Amino acid sequence: MSGRVGVSGVDWALERDLDRSVAAARETRERIAGFVRATPLLELDAVGATTRLLKLELLQRTGSFKVRGAAAALTAGERPQSVVAASTGNHGLAVASVAAAMGLPCRVFVPAAAAPAKLALLRSSGVELVSVEGDPLLAELAAREASEQAPGTLLVPPYNDPRVILGQATLGLELLEQLADPPDALFVAVGGGGLISGVALAVRSRWPRCRIVGCLPAASPAMGAAVAAGRIVAAPLRPTLSDATAGGIEPGAITVAICAALIDEFVEIEEAEIAAAMRAALLEHSLAIEGAAALALAASLRERAGGRQLVVLGGGNVGAQTLRNIL
Repeated sequence: MSGRVGVSGVDWALERDLDRSVAAARETRERIAGFVRATPLLELDAVGATTRLLKLELLQRTGSFKVRGAAAALTAGERPQSVVAASTGNHGLAVASVAAAMGLPCRVFVPAAAAPAKLALLRSSGVELVSVEGDPLLAELAAREASEQAPGTLLVPPYNDPRVILGQATLGLELLEQLADPPDALFVAVGGGGLISGVALAVRSRWPRCRIVGCLPAASPAMGAAVAAGRIVAAPLRPTLSDATAGGIEPGAITVAICAALIDEFVEIEEAEIAAAMRAALLEHSLAIEGAAALALAASLRERAGGRQLVVLGGGNVGAQTLRNIL
C-alpha cells in the first residue's frame, strides 16, 4: 500500500512523485512553523576518515521530532472537537502539546509497560491517559477504535498517516538547507517508519547518492522484517532501551511501501550497542539521548566506510534511572 495524499482532488503516491511530495512538505513546514523550532547540526571532530554530523532533534519542542508530525496532522483540515493518539511517550507528548496550544481536549492510549519517565511527563501534561496491556500496537488499535466511536474526534497516528509523514519531512527540508554538500550516509532510527519515510521523501531527489540507513533494535525489528517480506509479518518483540521504536506495525501501514522504495538498507542494533552509544553521547558530547536516538548513533559508530555521516538524534526524553543503568 502506497502513502497517498489528496490535494485539490488529486491523489499521488508519496514515494513515487517526490517533487510533489517535497512541495507538500514545504507547505506543511509553513503551516506548522509556530509549533516547531529549527534544530542545529553538531559537527564532531573527525575520527580517522569519518566525520559525523549530529542533527540535534532532542532540542525540539517536547524533546523529540514527533511534534512536527503532530502539528502537521492537527493543523490540516477542519478543527476537530477533540484529539486521540497512541504512544509509547514522545508522540503523545507532542500531540498533547499541540492540542493544548489549540485548546483541544486530548486522550492518549499508552502501553502499560511504557517508560516510567515518559509516562510521568505525559501525566504532567494534563492529558487523559488510557493504559493498554501488551504490544504497543494494541494501544494504536485501541486509539483508532476510540476515535471511530466519537464523532468529531481526530486520531493522530504516530506514523501511519500522510500528514504525519509530511510533518516529519520538514526535518529533511532543514537538513537540505543546513548542508551545502550531501553526506555519504544518513542514519535514522526506525520504529513504525514515520520519521525515516518523511526524511527520505525530502532528501532523496536532492541526495541521490546518499546511502539512507534505517536503524532498528534487534529486539524489535518489525519494519526491517516487513520490507524484507514485502508485507507486515510477525517480528520479535523483546525489552529494549529503544522503547520509542518498539512494537509491531499497524496493518496497512503506508510507511512500509515508502521504506521499501527509498531506504537503502536496514541494520539491527544490539542492546549493548545502544547502551554504549548513549554513554558516548553523554560522556563525550554532554548529550542525554534516549535509546531510539542511540540506535542511529550506534549504527554510525559501527560503520567502517568512513566519509561524512549524518546522524539524526531524534529525541532526548530519557529518565535518570535509565541513564544510571547504562553508565
